[in-house]
Amino acid sequence: MSRKSSLGRGLDALLARPVTDTAPPGSAGGVQTLNIDRIVQAGYQPRQVFEPGSLAELAQSIREKGIIQPLLVRPRGEAFEIVAGERRWRASQLAGLTELPVIIRDLGDREALEIAIVENLQREDLGPLEEARAYQALLDQGLNQEGVAQAVGKGRSTVSNALRLLTLGEGALRALDSGKISAGHARAILAQADGDRAWALEQITTRGLSVREAEALRREGRPRAGAPVKVNPPRTYRQLELDLSRRTGTRVRITGEGKGKVELNYASREELDRLLNLLGFEAE
Repeated sequence: MSRKSSLGRGLDALLARPVTDTAPPGSAGGVQTLNIDRIVQAGYQPRQVFEPGSLAELAQSIREKGIIQPLLVRPRGEAFEIVAGERRWRASQLAGLTELPVIIRDLGDREALEIAIVENLQREDLGPLEEARAYQALLDQGLNQEGVAQAVGKGRSTVSNALRLLTLGEGALRALDSGKISAGHARAILAQADGDRAWALEQITTRGLSVREAEALRREGRPRAGAPVKVNPPRTYRQLELDLSRRTGTRVRITGEGKGKVELNYASREELDRLLNLLGFEAE
């Protein structure tokens, strides 16, 4: 568990580890120089979008000041695979550099993936779907949601809420990936019944609804063309429902006034376990 704790604190603890024996000559203080042709992309990179204008600005900065922070790489045959620093590597190519400063570590696949995710999260570089796909990749490596949360230094509910985005339909996934809707809009879509999610996406994108307006969407039959957005009439506990939905990461409905019931929706046993933990119960 100590390895996960080091990752949760960031990259400093990792970079303090001894340099691998496979390091090329000419190193100083753990930082070494590699020909840029020997550095290759990782098989999995959490960050998928590299904005061209931002890369061009970084390339100009590199031309003027050089690489200030070395890349983190790991040996891969005769080459070295990027663990952290792909944006610097891309910008260095644009800047025409032939050699780059690196720190070489002998890392396994899961540890390399964890570090790549942590670096991007600390820099706030990942979009909501990139973050969700990164967590899913760690699940595919054998971790459970609690293990993913510990590895990246996030709360389990944060990880669970991010992973729920992957259950969106293709249209909503494309809209979220392209920035047409936000993660808040996406969660409002997920709160809809399965058959109403495409309708909710259309309402949000065509009418430019805010997240709060999207959360209030309720379908009452098929709307005619040009009809206004239909929402539920005000209810006594509507605001409380919204607050609880944000707190629990799932749809909440309260019915009745003097007496009634509170309904929490879940889509899997793992999500039920998460809700029970929030309520102070340990699932069997």
